[in-house]
Amino acid sequence: MAKRTTPEQRQSFYVRHIRGETYRAIAESESVSLECVRYWCRRQRDGGSYHSTYRRQPSGLLSHFDSKVRYCVLRLRVKHPRWGPNRILAKLQKRRTLKGLPLPSEASIGRYLHQWEHFRRHSKVQKVRERPRQPTEVYDLWQMDFKVDITLQDSTHLHLHTVCDPVGEVCIGARVFAVQKVQTRTKRVDFRSVRAMLRRCFDQWGALPAAIQTDGESTLVSHVEDPFPSDFDLWLAGLGIQHFVTRSGKPTDNAEVERFHRTFNDYAIIGNEKLSVDELQAILDEAVIDHAFELSSRAEGCAGRPPLEAHPELLEPPQPYRAEHELAIFDLKRVDAFLSSFTWTRKVGKTGQICIGGQHKYYSVGRAYARQHVLVRFDPSDRHFVFYLPTSDEYDAPQEIGRRPARYLELEDITGLATWPADLLPQQLPLPFIFCEGVNC
Repeated sequence: MAKRTTPEQRQSFYVRHIRGETYRAIAESESVSLECVRYWCRRQRDGGSYHSTYRRQPSGLLSHFDSKVRYCVLRLRVKHPRWGPNRILAKLQKRRTLKGLPLPSEASIGRYLHQWEHFRRHSKVQKVRERPRQPTEVYDLWQMDFKVDITLQDSTHLHLHTVCDPVGEVCIGARVFAVQKVQTRTKRVDFRSVRAMLRRCFDQWGALPAAIQTDGESTLVSHVEDPFPSDFDLWLAGLGIQHFVTRSGKPTDNAEVERFHRTFNDYAIIGNEKLSVDELQAILDEAVIDHAFELSSRAEGCAGRPPLEAHPELLEPPQPYRAEHELAIFDLKRVDAFLSSFTWTRKVGKTGQICIGGQHKYYSVGRAYARQHVLVRFDPSDRHFVFYLPTSDEYDAPQEIGRRPARYLELEDITGLATWPADLLPQQLPLPFIFCEGVNC
């Protein structure tokens, strides 16, 4: 390492250079580099000092604060790993040992903790949902999709619902519903319209599929914050139908119905905005029949034939259905078994109540458990919601604190169909229908 020059040497460099000596001659006589002599001479020529100016090296984050402050910050974070800078600063302000001492800001505390890997909060790695299972035979799964914000010339707003069988490569049904204009996008599709659409498809084809796949419409799926099954899930469970949801941002999971959606929208609605809702529905019904029975299909399995000709098994449904028999087909025991597979967590309100299954569906737990978290399960034996206090040890059974009869889960609540009055005499049920070679359109 080269030896540093003294201020006296640097001053002499400049004096000698003014008197006529060259930079090289001065450097050789002083045993320093030419660049060193030239730098100090020019600096003094321009009015600068011949003294060195060293910048103060940073002494570390929070170094300007008392060591007790840094100690308390680390101790609080070690003791409470999930506390953020705001919570730590609030505790520092309350400590008597730090009274009168300057305290760092939230940002400074955050930077101070971030210098250690152990204290950094890494971003959560989102689990990649697998693609929903692919059907292998007809009636194994129906895909359903919705097109909203369709406006007619008379300012009527429509929703288009489309259902298809991806294996049978046929459109099961398409229907338009007149709706009111909704500004928010949180609840765009009405559950009752979806149920009416599917009932129409079930009845026209005389069949129930094994599963139905939709996107994540908020009215059809349970929410992350409240994973209680939706009314749509409960209705399908009672019919013995599974509900699958496509991955977020992956419309290709419902690629077949998306294609049908565009086809029937272009065929029946685009260019016919001057027609009424009933006239548009008549065009859609005719288009569905023509596509299924008469028009050649470009689908791979159809090979240029109509879907019903290429897939005659569509006329032999594994689970027959008729609209007037839905109450006989619907089984509450399947709904109860579905509900009993869940465990929900709820926070008890200040009045001792919790909400289960949506707004205004409250159950009383008791004021003694206000502001506490409880576990909720469904007991299918007596159709009661059972409340438990969670335990710190996962091997200990939670303590039961109450039971309440389940409400809004009767047959009429889920299906929307009026049940047969209990005080009337038994009635003769119709004979099982014989499935015809065709579709009741």
